[in-house]
Amino acid sequence: MRNVSFHQKVWMALRLTSSSRVSLSVSNYRTPLRRTMSDDATGVKRPRRSLATASNAGFFLCQQCSQFHLSNKMVQDHLPHLLNLQTIDVRSLTLEKLTSLTEDPRCTIHVKQLAQMCCETCGNTPICVACIFGEHKGHVTHEVKILAKHEGEKLKKMMSELEKCRDNLYELPERVAKVCQALKANIMEQLEKARSEHKEASERNLKKAEEDRAVLEKHRKEIIKRKKEDFDQVHRELEEEMKKLKAKYDNILREKEQNYSAEEEKMAMQTSVVDEKSSVEVKELNEKLRSYEERVKASQVDNEKRITEVANHSTHTINRYENFTATAKTVQATHDEWTEAQCLPAITAAGETLIEDAKKEFGDLESLSKTSVRDTLILSGRVGITACHESVVDIKGLGSGWYVQGIAGGSDGHIVVTGYAGDDESHITVINREGGVVRQDQINKVAGSGNMPYRYCHSLSEHLTATVCESNQVGLYDNRTGKYLSKTIQDMNILWPRCATCVCTDRLNNIYVGGTERDVLVFDDQLNHHRIIKLPEIINLASDIAVHVDNLIVCDYQGNKSYAVTIQGEEAEVVHQFTKPDGGLFPLSVCTDSSQCIYMLWGGSGGRILTQYSQDGRQQSATRRVDGDARCIATIMTFEGEKLLIGTVRSKKMYTFGLVAE
Repeated sequence: MRNVSFHQKVWMALRLTSSSRVSLSVSNYRTPLRRTMSDDATGVKRPRRSLATASNAGFFLCQQCSQFHLSNKMVQDHLPHLLNLQTIDVRSLTLEKLTSLTEDPRCTIHVKQLAQMCCETCGNTPICVACIFGEHKGHVTHEVKILAKHEGEKLKKMMSELEKCRDNLYELPERVAKVCQALKANIMEQLEKARSEHKEASERNLKKAEEDRAVLEKHRKEIIKRKKEDFDQVHRELEEEMKKLKAKYDNILREKEQNYSAEEEKMAMQTSVVDEKSSVEVKELNEKLRSYEERVKASQVDNEKRITEVANHSTHTINRYENFTATAKTVQATHDEWTEAQCLPAITAAGETLIEDAKKEFGDLESLSKTSVRDTLILSGRVGITACHESVVDIKGLGSGWYVQGIAGGSDGHIVVTGYAGDDESHITVINREGGVVRQDQINKVAGSGNMPYRYCHSLSEHLTATVCESNQVGLYDNRTGKYLSKTIQDMNILWPRCATCVCTDRLNNIYVGGTERDVLVFDDQLNHHRIIKLPEIINLASDIAVHVDNLIVCDYQGNKSYAVTIQGEEAEVVHQFTKPDGGLFPLSVCTDSSQCIYMLWGGSGGRILTQYSQDGRQQSATRRVDGDARCIATIMTFEGEKLLIGTVRSKKMYTFGLVAE
């Protein structure tokens, strides 16, 4: 069976057209064709670059052969049909440049016979009647007229469907422009509001400090006044009984002098404390504003990147649409059956993907005008928990016997939950606020490990979650793509005799891993091991940990206590011990919010208690009785403000509490 190349098929299709302009994108003709030709006129037989074609001869010509056709009288009848390929605009083949190619295509096998049929089996190849019973016997063949009509109707239907998408397609750039404008306006308004709140809070702080200093100054003057009055009284008494009581009143004066000096020193110290406290609060306000602005700007960059992607998609799809419609209409305008039969299949194939892209709605485009950072900035630093949970949802997509042992707040309102998924696997599941699964992956435990595949997690950045498995595997999980980078602790030449039980991160993106020993491993955000922190001997093991300012909060499940310890250096020291609710409870989980308030989940035979501690961790601010199956807690930033999340281990529920400024 003789095969016809794609170049010859397109060339024969174009030879069929006459009297109208056809605009087609034929990238295959960007460079001259290379063919091995046998030139009967010159006797030259070797591979050459084809620079022209002679339609009467039926093949492509090299430079030497094309010159022969132009000059030799033997082939003068070929001249009207000789076409120089270098003059063809490969991006727009027009009929004006191909007016010499006017005859119907010939059979690709019997080149002296005009083609009367098309072979669908061989890609609509032109054939004669003899080929039906010869080379193309048993193939699917069609009359050109029927095939052209079929392809024309198919294209007409596709053009109609594309026309329905036209308004939506051309409206997309305008929507993109409006969203960009709305995003910039909202960002300016949001930052201006934050700066205004910061200014008001700073002014209130300075005003209160000034009032406190005025009260202290008033007290100091009263002390001086009373001192003078007492001195005057003493002097009057001295004048009356100078000789008899001089020694006695000298002692009295000395005693009173000492007392008043002590009071003055006390007032001076209190004044210094007020000034220092005011300075610290102002610095905290400045730091909160700086952090808030960074998060807003980072969210703006992400939104603008997504908007740019939509804009680029819109521009590219419009260009494809305009090129497609122009090409299709031009081919239809030829009213040539051979042209339609040869060209329309390729055009309709391109139209299918174009329709898919044109139908894309981008329903989340308008939401990009707002950032993922909440609308208001809490500057007071005093936060309370709502009296009751705001919502409770079932976490979907978790199999029977699976556990929820870790929870972490992610980006775009998404939440990461991790836990046991069988004796050999653990799961990492990304859910939305309604409990629906966004993404889920099951991870095999470390080969040869005798530990259960219990998995815990903590948010590292907006899109990354740090996670550890009790089989001593530490990893980073991308909430958007599901990409998982992991390392085995034993493979890093670290002496780690037992198993990992908890993980947390700090603002420098360091990762802390605690376990059943008193060692806490510290990694960077590339999972490179940096150092080991040895916990104090009073602590048995770390069932959960959290970084709080410059300390590490450690929940000691076995010891039924929780501690704040230092994290500087290799040997940690106890800073203070947390008070716990009544009832013989033990600590299960701990987390902090953006204002550095501390939240701890306590458990025991009497149920579960959620306790909020002050920013220094030394006082209980509030307690809430929660679900008896609660196991893990975390915070998440939403458009409505910061929220506290509680996950239950076996019932697989998620409770949400509001955190409100007081």
